[in-house]
Amino acid sequence: MTAFLRKWGVCLLLFLATTLNYLDRQTLAILAPTVQKEIHIDNEGLGWLFSVFYYAYTFSQFGVGVLLDRYHLRWAYGLGVLAWSATCALTGLASGFYAFIAFRLLLGVTESLNWPAALRVVSRALPPEDRQLGNGIFTSGTSIGALIAPVMILGIAGAFGWRWAFVGVGALGAVWFAGWTSFTGSPRLARVWTAGPAERAASPPLAAYGAVVRTGQFWKVFAVTILVNPILYFFVNWLPTYFVQQRGLAPGRSLGWILTAVYVGLDLGYLASGGTALWLARRGLAVPAARRIVFLAASALLLLSAVVPRVADLQAAIALLIVANFAIGVWIPVYLTMAQEVSAEHVSTAAGLLGGSGSLAGALAMWAVGRVTQQTGSFSVPLAAVSVAGILAALAGWAVTRELRN
Repeated sequence: MTAFLRKWGVCLLLFLATTLNYLDRQTLAILAPTVQKEIHIDNEGLGWLFSVFYYAYTFSQFGVGVLLDRYHLRWAYGLGVLAWSATCALTGLASGFYAFIAFRLLLGVTESLNWPAALRVVSRALPPEDRQLGNGIFTSGTSIGALIAPVMILGIAGAFGWRWAFVGVGALGAVWFAGWTSFTGSPRLARVWTAGPAERAASPPLAAYGAVVRTGQFWKVFAVTILVNPILYFFVNWLPTYFVQQRGLAPGRSLGWILTAVYVGLDLGYLASGGTALWLARRGLAVPAARRIVFLAASALLLLSAVVPRVADLQAAIALLIVANFAIGVWIPVYLTMAQEVSAEHVSTAAGLLGGSGSLAGALAMWAVGRVTQQTGSFSVPLAAVSVAGILAALAGWAVTRELRN
């Protein structure tokens, strides 16, 4: 196995796992209008189903990161993917609201290791000059997951029923696990999976947490994550319900294609983010300045979200949402790079603390969206909040990059 194949093959598997991560969590969001009728819940109840996932995801991330910094990665990550895939498949057996609550909690726990583990793998498998590209490759799985989810999930549901959509998506994890165990067994990859004795001795859990939170950069990046993550969660969780309730669309293939078009914007944002920053840096601009240009442009585009409720034409509203998804797609790789640079010694610990904080903010936001839309019958407030959060994220991002050196 060549060094090239080892490096980028691992990144490809991380990309596929991240795609599954988003497919599994998005299955409920895509099927939400159908599931609401099946188990008789309103928007506030649906908001609870979305938010409990993020509560479990949040608090699990707080603990999983420090463990991943110290112990074996290969089996922990592989079995984690298998566990969340099995949970997704079993959700198809849920017969009522509380059963869905239980499965969403379990899905949040099992999916929590993806980002802390993947960032750790990239930092150990790739040299510094390749890590930004590696991060971009695996993170793009989120947009690909969002991109293919509507057509895949609604297609399975239309052919076999909504319960089989959960089963079909979950079964893909077993295929991934077979590829992971086969590829990552190379002796030349052994150093990637297990921290050395000195590394373990230097990073007891409490010391690792303390080392991370004592850095000034941590709290600046913390501000970014609690603003940026809820925007992404809103778009990937609530857009199907928005189109059904506010735009009068019926659940089905036409909605699936509209959502696919919207999430193309997210995918293009991921690609444009790193590519634009790299292009600017190669033309002599300092890396922090290049990042600022990228995220300031993204925050400016997010302002268009507030215009969506005022647009009567469906195609115009779709176009605005494509642009908004592109903007948050640009923001996410910038944030992940910030998170990875908080502490070189405790990458997963920092990623877990920041990711958990962002997920908690997202969980609260998902519940708030359900509550507000149930009471007002409109998505105007959440869409306006997206614009405000984008402005505040730009201010926090400026504070982060101001302290960096090229």
